[in-house]
Amino acid sequence: MIKMIVLIKRRPDVSAEEFGRYYEYEHAPLAARILPAHVAAAIKNYRQDHAVRIGRGNTDPAYDCVTEFEFEDLAGLRIWGEWYRGEGGAALRVDEENFMDVGERVILVTEVRPTELGARC
Repeated sequence: MIKMIVLIKRRPDVSAEEFGRYYEYEHAPLAARILPAHVAAAIKNYRQDHAVRIGRGNTDPAYDCVTEFEFEDLAGLRIWGEWYRGEGGAALRVDEENFMDVGERVILVTEVRPTELGARC
């Protein structure tokens, strides 16, 4: 399994609440509407993990959301990447400017390796 982990920071002029609402109820549904069937089939799992502010003070976390895409293999990741970077993904890329600081985004591609501890949980 291949996982693409995306660390996302909101735009400075967007509140945490606005960011979360927009990402979940505007951006993700847009992606669902425009994703071609072959690209959607390549994505085995998609998850948005929104940061929780804990502790005292108004300290913001380093990132507002961790988004995870899981693919069966590198071929699936390539299908997603070619679509996203191409003409088909243009509307998604443009919409990202509405709520996230694209310049601060961090993308990490990993290979999922199950462990003994994971099997016990």
